[in-house]
Amino acid sequence: MAFWRGQPPLIMFESQLEKRGWRWPVSALVTLVCLGVLGPIVIDLEQGLPLSLQSLLVCWLPLMLGWRAGVSGVIAYVALGAAGVPVFAGYNGGPEILAGPTGGYLMGMPVAALVLGAMAEALPETASARERDLRIGAGMILGHIVILVMGIPWQMKFAPDLDVQALLERLSRPALLKCALGLLLSVLAMRASGSRA
Repeated sequence: MAFWRGQPPLIMFESQLEKRGWRWPVSALVTLVCLGVLGPIVIDLEQGLPLSLQSLLVCWLPLMLGWRAGVSGVIAYVALGAAGVPVFAGYNGGPEILAGPTGGYLMGMPVAALVLGAMAEALPETASARERDLRIGAGMILGHIVILVMGIPWQMKFAPDLDVQALLERLSRPALLKCALGLLLSVLAMRASGSRA
């Protein structure tokens, strides 16, 4: 069970899906749809710093829905983008994006989804709201680190003289903002669902 807890009708619906073995496939579809619709959106912060919803959702959804839904949905999202559907950040798509300088970041997304989904499911049902919030906050940071660790070496193949320190400084503010947004979304979602968060 992931962090998400629903209202009684939603719990009944989830339990019916669980009995039929459909809970995680439906959650994977939710992950894919959210990523496909919201993932391409990039918000420009000051000084041209991009805030992409893509990595925010890749880290947040597995924390809410679990590792099966997270990994399946993210893999389907990457495959859809690689097939040419413009679902990647900035409404890009195609195999050249996956093979290009940002391909490592995209390939790191299913790994981040696996790590974060497993982390969410390992949290005991009896965990306090504070423990949940700490796990979500740590998960959002860890997920972005995983994506960067896989993306930067790949990007260096295309730009061997890449200034990694400058890149990390440039990406740190948007990443921290996404982590804070993920934590806020999680708290709001759990409270709206009747959770004891």
